[in-house]
Amino acid sequence: MTYALDTLRLLIAHDSQDEAEQLMNALRNAGRATRAQLALNEDELVRALKGGAWELMLCRPSFGDGTFEGAMAHINRLGKALPVVLLSDDYNAEIVREAYNAGARAVAPKDDRELLMQCVDRLMEFLRLRKELQHSEISRHEAEKRLRLLMDQSRDAIAYVLDGMHIHANENYARMFGYEDADELAGVPIMDMVSAEDHDRLKKLLRSRAQDESQTNELECRGVHTENGEFGANFIFSPSTFDGEACTQIVIRATGLDENALQERLHEISQTDQVTGLYSRSWFMEQLDQAVSDAARQGELAAVLYLRLDDFEHHQSSLGMEGADDALRAVADWLRGHCADGKLARVDGEDFAVLKPVADIDEAATLAEELRAGIETLMPEVAARTVHITASLGVAFAREDARSSQDILTKALKCCNQAQRQNDEQGNAIKIHDPMDDVAAGSNEAVALSIRQALEKGSFRLKYQPLMSLRDESEQIFEVFVHMPQKQGDDLAAADFMPVAAELGMAGKVDRWVVLNAMRAAAAQDEKVTLLVNLSGYSLGESGLAEWLTKAMRAARLSGEQVIFQFSEGDAVNYLKQAGAFAETMRKQGCGLSISRFGGGLDPFKLFEHIPATMVKFEGSFTQELGKAESRERFAELIQEVQGSGRRTLVGFVESAAQMQTLWTLGGVDYLQGYYLQAPMDRLEVAETTEG
Repeated sequence: MTYALDTLRLLIAHDSQDEAEQLMNALRNAGRATRAQLALNEDELVRALKGGAWELMLCRPSFGDGTFEGAMAHINRLGKALPVVLLSDDYNAEIVREAYNAGARAVAPKDDRELLMQCVDRLMEFLRLRKELQHSEISRHEAEKRLRLLMDQSRDAIAYVLDGMHIHANENYARMFGYEDADELAGVPIMDMVSAEDHDRLKKLLRSRAQDESQTNELECRGVHTENGEFGANFIFSPSTFDGEACTQIVIRATGLDENALQERLHEISQTDQVTGLYSRSWFMEQLDQAVSDAARQGELAAVLYLRLDDFEHHQSSLGMEGADDALRAVADWLRGHCADGKLARVDGEDFAVLKPVADIDEAATLAEELRAGIETLMPEVAARTVHITASLGVAFAREDARSSQDILTKALKCCNQAQRQNDEQGNAIKIHDPMDDVAAGSNEAVALSIRQALEKGSFRLKYQPLMSLRDESEQIFEVFVHMPQKQGDDLAAADFMPVAAELGMAGKVDRWVVLNAMRAAAAQDEKVTLLVNLSGYSLGESGLAEWLTKAMRAARLSGEQVIFQFSEGDAVNYLKQAGAFAETMRKQGCGLSISRFGGGLDPFKLFEHIPATMVKFEGSFTQELGKAESRERFAELIQEVQGSGRRTLVGFVESAAQMQTLWTLGGVDYLQGYYLQAPMDRLEVAETTEG
C-alpha cells in the first residue's frame, strides 16, 4: 500500500507575514495542497509545535525573537520528527553545512522559489516513504501478534530458534519434549531436542541453512523427551521472524490436521484486533465495499462514522501502554453495546469506525452526537484511576455516486481531523461531510458552489487596509480586499476563487458585490474616505460595468474622487483594450485608476500609452529587496520615473521599521502600506488623529 500526502501540514517560522503568505500561495499555485500556520516569534512557534501535528517546517534564520537554532532545539526537546527547510538569506557551502549540523533537512535561498519547490517535493516524498514504512512496521507487528496467537492455539508443535537456541515455543512443543512451561525452553539448544545419533545430520542441515536461510528443510529423526525417552518426529525448518528479528521456525506437524479448519481460523484471527476484540480495518473495508455496491445498485444510504479518541498520546503517557490498552477496551466495549445494529471495527491506533445504514444525513448526525456525548461521560476506571476520555467524529456517506470505499473512509478521516481542530484544538466535536468539504482539495465544482452560495447569501468578507500618505496626513485611503469564508479552515483569497468565478461567468458579479458593499461602508463614515477597489481582469471586458459603477457611486453618494479602481499589470496587459476603455470612462467620472504589481514586466511604462493611470502600486518584491544596494537603486529610479510621469506611487508590503525608513528617505513615494503600519481590518474604521 502506498500513502499520499493529500494536504501538506506546513509550519512556517518567518519574520514577514506577507512573505509567508506568498510562500504558501506559491506552494498552492504549484499544485501542493497546503494547510499552513505562521509563527512570527518563539512563543508562537512553541505553541504551534505543541498544538499541531506538522509534516514540514520552513524556517527563516530569525523570526521575531526566535532563531533557527532555537527552533531546532525546541523540536528536539519536544521530540518532534519534523523535517525543517532553512530559508537562508545567503547560500553557500558553509551555511548549508552548519544548517545540516543543526538538524535541517534542506537549505534553500529565500528568494529561489524553484529550488524551494524542489526541496519541498523531495521532502514530501521522504514523508510519504516514512509514513509508508511506519504503516508497514505496524502491519508487520500486528501480523506477528496474530501469528503468535495462531501458533499458541495450533495443534502443531511450533518453536523459533536463533543461532541454534530456542527463543520462543508454544505449549504443544514444550509438552512434546516433556517441559511443563514453554518459558523453560528459552536458551535451550536445538541439539538437546534430538537423539545423539541424529546430531551429525542436524549439524549438516543447520550448516546448509546458514549458507541459504531462505530454504525450507525437513529432518526425520528421534526427538528426546525429558522423561519418556525418544520418539519419532519430522522437524520442518523454514525462515521466519520473531519480534522483528530474522530466525528459523521449527514445526513438528500433528497428525490428522484439518487444513480447512486451520485456514478458517487463520482468516478469523487476521480480521480481529487483538487488543479490543473488534474487527480489523481489512474486515471493515470489505463491509464498506459491499455498502458502496448496495448504494450504487439499490440507492441505499450508509454512513461511515470515523471516531478518534482525543489526545490519546497523553493517556498513553499517563497510564502506560497497558493502561492505554485497557482504556481502548473500555471504549470498544461501550461502542459494541451502542452500535449493535452497525458494523464496528478498530481501524488504527485510537481510531474506530462504524458503518450503518441511515435514512438521511440528520440520522447520521444524531448518531454521531450520541456517540460523542456517550464517550465524554464514559469515564472508565483504569489502573485505579478515573480516566476522562473524549472523542471527535467525522461522518461521510456511501451514496449512489460514491467513487470507492477508500474515498469514503478518507473523507470521514478528514472530517474527523477537522473536528479535532475545533474547540481550540481540543476536539470533542463532530464534523459531517458535505460537498463544500472538497474546496480544500481544490475542487472547482465545490469552489463554484461556494461562490454561488456566497453571492446568494452575501457572505463574502471584505477587509480594509489603510494607506499612509507621506504628502497629506489628512487623506484617508483604504484598499479593499475580498475573501470567501469557508466552513472549515482559512478563508479563500480572491486569487484562489476568482479564476473559477471567471470560468463560470461570475467574476463581474463578485466585483460588483465588492464595490457595492465597500461603497456602503464608505458612505456610512462620518469622515470623507477614499476607496482603492481591486477589479479582476476577468470582469473588465463585461459590457455595462462602467455604467453600473457610475450608478453605484451615485446611489452611495460618493464623488468620483473618493474611488480609485485598481487592476494588476498582468490583467492590464491581457485585457489592454478593455482596460483602456474602462479607464477612460471612469476618468470622466472623476475616478482614479491604479495599476498594481507594477514593474514586473520588461517595459511597464508602455501601458501608460493606452491606459490613463493616475497611480501605481509597485510589485511587492521591490520592498523585499530594499536591503540590497543594487535593487534599492533600481527601485529608486523606477519610482522617480513614475513620479516624473505625473502619477502617484504606492509601495506595499512594508514589514519593518528599516524598510519604512529606507522608503521614507528614498524620495518620490506618495503612500506606504503594509502589516508594519496596519494589518487589513475587518471593518472600515478611520483612525483618530490627535493634534498638538
